[in-house]
Amino acid sequence: MRCFDRTQRPWHLSAVCLFGWFSAHTVQAEEAWLQRSQAIMQALEGQSRPDWLNGQSEQLDMKRQAQQVLEASQVIQTEALSTRSTAVASGLPTTPSDKPLTLLFVSFSLGESVLKGIFEEAAGRNDVLLVFRGPKPGQKLPALMADLKRILKGIEPLPNIVIDPTRFQRWSVTSVPDIVVEQEGKARLQMRGVSSLSWLDEQLKAGKQGDLGVMGDLGEITEIDLLEELKRRMAAIDWKQKQQQAIARFWEQQKFEVLPVAQEDRDRTVDLTITAPRDLAAPNGQLVIRAGQTVNPLDKMPFGLCLKVFDATVPAQVELIQHQSCQDKQARVMYLATSLPRQSGWDSLQGLETTLQAPVYLLTPDVRSRFQLQQVPAIVEQSGNRLLVRERKLPVSTAGAKS
Repeated sequence: MRCFDRTQRPWHLSAVCLFGWFSAHTVQAEEAWLQRSQAIMQALEGQSRPDWLNGQSEQLDMKRQAQQVLEASQVIQTEALSTRSTAVASGLPTTPSDKPLTLLFVSFSLGESVLKGIFEEAAGRNDVLLVFRGPKPGQKLPALMADLKRILKGIEPLPNIVIDPTRFQRWSVTSVPDIVVEQEGKARLQMRGVSSLSWLDEQLKAGKQGDLGVMGDLGEITEIDLLEELKRRMAAIDWKQKQQQAIARFWEQQKFEVLPVAQEDRDRTVDLTITAPRDLAAPNGQLVIRAGQTVNPLDKMPFGLCLKVFDATVPAQVELIQHQSCQDKQARVMYLATSLPRQSGWDSLQGLETTLQAPVYLLTPDVRSRFQLQQVPAIVEQSGNRLLVRERKLPVSTAGAKS
């Protein structure tokens, strides 16, 4: 982000970028909520979650579930299922994309004994993927994993199992068992009511293709469609209210670099001369500064700024700093606030910038240290090859009065 560019910054809190040649770090005071236009969760087909809500306690469980869906859609990791192997499957089925992949859609409605038989038959087959739609209503994913672990006990190698509601949607699976032989993105063969992989192999060897229809008894899918459930919950959220809460919470949590009020007028100079601790070379290897050599950046480049540092919660400081003039009339004025009202932070900041007709930045720890700021209100600008810090006492009638 470019500093001092009003087109890049309307009225919100910006970053303090001060002079790469001072080796001062660029410090951003912007909160993540300002980037709320960027999505952080695209798995819900347009139902995006604003980045500024990333820390919302009300939504942490939902975010965790969404992340688990994305991970489980790849492969269920065995640490949740078995202590005897590193994964339910070593990864996704290893068949090349042009080879057929058998998707066997299942549900706990089939019964644990039937599921165990299916798991045993699919064990060790990298061309077979057992697909669940999600957890049961009201069930968390860890509980689902525990149920699978119990049924998988004693089965080695472990079959490939995924939780993938998108595949249920893609192949319009509304009952179980349902088999789809997928190849190059198309259904080479589909049948319902059959879970026997050996029988399926016979059909494939016989050259059967297309939709073979219902071949046996069908059961309902008891698990929820996890993505649909997440979309429903996301749609029910009052995003405007959450945004307002996030904005309010920013000021509640903001740490200010508070400085004491100046008790008298005082001028101090700050020497920016540094001594190189070691040889410093340019990227091309050319020696720039030798170890032990002293350098004053102001000998090479003018400061070009007039910093006005003040406590924005004290109207008298705002008024005084507004009317204090800089010695260098060509210097660019930068306003640095040590504090802002927490209860009306954004409104106060907007009003302050309107009054000063300029951006206002928060004073940061590195800037405070770099310019040896001690009391406010203060003005920092160049004087010769030094920085001059001018601290000014408030009028007696207004000293310490806060807004």
